[in-house]
This record gives sequence, structure tokens and C-alpha cells, in this order.
Amino acid sequence: MAKKRSASNTAQGASLVWTEDMDQILINAFIHEQSIGNRPNGTFSTQAYDNIVKELQEAFPEKLVDKDKIKNRIKYLKKGFGACYDIFKNATSGFAWSPHTKMWDAEPGAWATFIQAYPQAKDWMGKPVPHYESLKQLFAKDRANGDGAETPAEMRQQLAQRMGIPEGNIIDDIDRMATHNEATRETDNENISSSPEANKKHKTYKEEVQEKLLKGIESVSDAITKSTDALVKAHTAKLSMPAKEIYQHVNELGLDPMDKKLAYRFLTENANVLEMVLGYPIEERKEFLMDILPRY
Repeated sequence: MAKKRSASNTAQGASLVWTEDMDQILINAFIHEQSIGNRPNGTFSTQAYDNIVKELQEAFPEKLVDKDKIKNRIKYLKKGFGACYDIFKNATSGFAWSPHTKMWDAEPGAWATFIQAYPQAKDWMGKPVPHYESLKQLFAKDRANGDGAETPAEMRQQLAQRMGIPEGNIIDDIDRMATHNEATRETDNENISSSPEANKKHKTYKEEVQEKLLKGIESVSDAITKSTDALVKAHTAKLSMPAKEIYQHVNELGLDPMDKKLAYRFLTENANVLEMVLGYPIEERKEFLMDILPRY
């Protein structure tokens, strides 16, 4: 049976056409490398890429897979995911991505209201979004800062672009900009007032930039503190039953080995979800769990 082909980005070259099977194995490989610590500081290590190349080559020996093609493909998938995620992260509880249809589902009325607020959502009505939940495990945190940047270097570059600084060290460029504007403003100040009191109260451009940067840092620090507190509370929530008993419930569902591991880990980390799953009828529990199980 022939494998279904997915859209292939031109950056990869004509020598390799990616299939949905290849995409799934590629994404799973990245998730695995992330889970074992091969993504320090948000960037996949050289070892991670070497492992992923090896896995893809073993799975598809007839394909010309190398590190560059893997990097290009995951960037392509990340870009498509980001466009979709940035819209539907604002969706109401009436929306859900279906692992069966691979599309966003909602009642017609919910769609109409949502599209009115976010017109671009119309492009995703009836449009499959393969591997959405798996890609979410990889890239949702990157989208949280609004830029999709993975590393401090990328974030600095994006900040430089927003400030109109094409390249170079952003701190040095801010200093150069500050020096130029400070000289200009000092000239203007002489025309406004030569009063020592007026000059004492006046802030230089560089001081204003530094003040804004400090306020930004304080704001980010406060947000991180609040998020950390919330995570600590979530992870210290007591389980309603011992871990061994959770495993027994998972084992009774007849999951394959990989899904069993994912389900056990997910349920032991989320007491509320565990309670919800166990409240579901036993004959439908497996299907329900598979629908909500995130792909780490």
C-alpha cells in the first residue's frame, strides 16, 4: 500500500518528497530527543540531530535523508503549526482538534463568532492539520513569547528587527543610537532652557532606554515567578491513588507499549485528568484517553 504524501516545501529540494509517515516518525524522534534532555536551552543538540538522522535513515533506507533536509523539514512543519496555533490558542472551549479528522471541529455558530473575531480562522475550516498535538509538544512554548523564537539569539535578532537594527550586537547598537539621540536632544534642551533645575530633571535618551529595558525585565521576571508558582502547585497536587494502581488501570486498557508509557506518565502528572478518565465508562475509556493523550 502506497504511503500518502504530504505537501513538501521547496527548500528541501526535489530529491526528497516527505510522506505523512515520514513526518510522524520525524516529529516523534524530535519529541523523544527533547524528552531525554537533548534540547538544552530550547535548541536541539548536535547529538539529537545525529540520532534523528540515523532513525530516519533506518526507517526509510530508500530516501536521501540528511541533517540539512531534516532541519529544513522541521522548520517547515514548525512554521505551518505556528500559523495555526497563533489563531486557535484564542479559541473558546467549543473548539477542538480531532485526532481522527485531523481538523478543527466546532458548531457552525461557534465558527461564525470566532471568524468574526479572527478572520484568518476561516482558512482552517475543513482543512486538515496533521500532527497538530505532536507539534504542540515541541513548539507551543516557543509561541508563548509571541515570536516563536527558540533561543536568546533569535529573540535578540527579532528585537533588533523591530527596532530597525538590521544586524550586529543589539546592545552596542542601542548605545550608538542613544549617543546620537542624546547629542541631538542636548542641543534641543539648550534652546528650551539653560536652567540647572530643568537640566537636572531631564532624562537622557540612553537613561530612558535603560529604564524601559529594566521595566521589561521586571515584567518578565514577575510573569516567570507567577508561572513557576502555578507549575509548582500543579505538580505538587496529590494523586487520588498510588502510582502502582494508576499503572494497573492503564495496563487494563490494552494499549501498545509506547502509548502505555505516555498514558501512565500523563495520568500520574495530572491528578484532575486521572479523575476524569476514571469517571468515563470502562468500555469507552481507551478511546477517550487516546483522544486527550498528548504526544510528549
